[in-house]
Amino acid sequence: MVPLNKCLKEILLRDNLVSASDIDRALNEQKSFGGELSNVLLKLKLISEDVLSVALSEALKIPIINLSLFKIDPELVKLVPKSVALSYQLIPLSKIGDQLTIAIVDPMNVVAIDNVRAVSGLSINVVMARTKDIKLTIDKFYSAGEDAKDNLEEILKDIKESEDLELVKEGAGPSDKREVESLFHEAPIITLTNTIIQQAIIAKASDIFIEPMQNSLRIRYRIDGFLREADHLAKALHFSIISRIKVISNLDIAEHRLPQDGRFRSIDSHGKEVDFRVNVLPTALGEKIVLRVLDKNLDMLDVDKLGFEADSLIRLKECCHRPHGLILACGPTGSGKTTTLYSILKHIDSPGKNIITVEDPVEFQMKGLNQVNIRTEVGLTFPAALRSILRQDPDVILIGEIRDSDTLDIAVKAALTGHLVLSSLHTTTAAGSITRMINMGIEPFLICSSVIGIVAQRLVRRICSHCREAYTLPKEAIEEFHVDQLMPGHCMTFYRPKGCEKCFKSGYKGRVGITETLSLTAKIKELILSRASEMEIKACAREQGMKTMREDAVFKACRGLTSLEEVVRLTATD
Repeated sequence: MVPLNKCLKEILLRDNLVSASDIDRALNEQKSFGGELSNVLLKLKLISEDVLSVALSEALKIPIINLSLFKIDPELVKLVPKSVALSYQLIPLSKIGDQLTIAIVDPMNVVAIDNVRAVSGLSINVVMARTKDIKLTIDKFYSAGEDAKDNLEEILKDIKESEDLELVKEGAGPSDKREVESLFHEAPIITLTNTIIQQAIIAKASDIFIEPMQNSLRIRYRIDGFLREADHLAKALHFSIISRIKVISNLDIAEHRLPQDGRFRSIDSHGKEVDFRVNVLPTALGEKIVLRVLDKNLDMLDVDKLGFEADSLIRLKECCHRPHGLILACGPTGSGKTTTLYSILKHIDSPGKNIITVEDPVEFQMKGLNQVNIRTEVGLTFPAALRSILRQDPDVILIGEIRDSDTLDIAVKAALTGHLVLSSLHTTTAAGSITRMINMGIEPFLICSSVIGIVAQRLVRRICSHCREAYTLPKEAIEEFHVDQLMPGHCMTFYRPKGCEKCFKSGYKGRVGITETLSLTAKIKELILSRASEMEIKACAREQGMKTMREDAVFKACRGLTSLEEVVRLTATD
């Protein structure tokens, strides 16, 4: 299959629609600033929209239609708000069953198609239409005075005409609580906020960023670890959206000077629950909100489905079934440490065990567990909570994160006194956690007596199975990654990302964990007691069978789960 840019380039040159020098200029611009070739050509004014539409239609094999020949049901346009139609230059054409066909100027705009899918609740088919035809049809079928509160244009009009909301542009909001409530209870604001949240759930985003810019409000999603810009809204909507999220998160809507933390829960029509952790941060341009999306699907909390290779999984399960000791999950923020710890809890949970967690805040709510939220403002810190928890006769304790020497000291002592303790630590490697604990003031002999296992992990992007391209690994790469040693007899067929609609043109969809599991054997303990370096401990662990994260990642690339580019991006050489 010929890549789109190459196909488009051939068509444009074949029909003499642009010159070869213009194509080279556009490709240089694309290389420097990114974006689709079609958008770059328009940006540089090297081609008209109408001419480009015809070429794109041929390249994408999507028909381009004349909207004037279509009779559109006026009721059909109510499925798509005018704001969406105007923003993405599209119009609904027909509906058959749960299939909605839309005419759109840019059929490669995956965000636009997903937005229509979200607001309509239907599967989307696309055809192409020219920009001027779309504009005329929108003007014809969407009345400015009809359903005023159901489209973004009318929201903007209301905001601009409101004396109180004019103050928002300067960074302040209405001081009267009743006036504020009248804003966030308006149906358009509720619909708009719900759409932003629903779109994130559909895209399987881990975070939602609502950020005030100089002249707009930027919406971004973090999907598979990468930030993707979803939309720009009018700056005038900033205060109303922020207030709406504050209200559903039980935050102070009158406080604009200090950071705030909250949470709320979303339940869709299928009964699926998703938790959102909310953080509000005052910036120079206004309050910025980041929502952490916490999918409450407990099916994902399964140690057998976390991506551990067989030998690492055996080591981990052996540690889990010990009667006491300290198990640590290590890695940077967003590496899946909490998911691993809760998967261990789910694996060992039983009615005969008293399990208590202490977190800031509680991320997964599981039945049968006693879960404590840290509240530093009233003195409920990790050390204070742990001292009380030890009087509750626990069998298993989960500490959300070890942030200081006091918390680490209590965790180690709890492990020594007959409790199984699970926690996380911010280090880059499993062996590095030993050095980190010594630097935090824990004596080596206490580490040897308490720690039973350390898991270091990262999340690499899973290569899209719909568009991945196979290739044979060259000899120099085989030597660099030691593939012949790690997987003797492997056929050396690897995969590289390509990009399709199912993966937002990124070539990746979803993530998979890469891990290294360090068990404290007798020889490892000898090295710890002699205060050996991280490299010495790591070398000894490898001799005893530990696979490093780099080796684990190469295994997954060999199996077609990820690419070697991801391996290099997220792991260091051993």
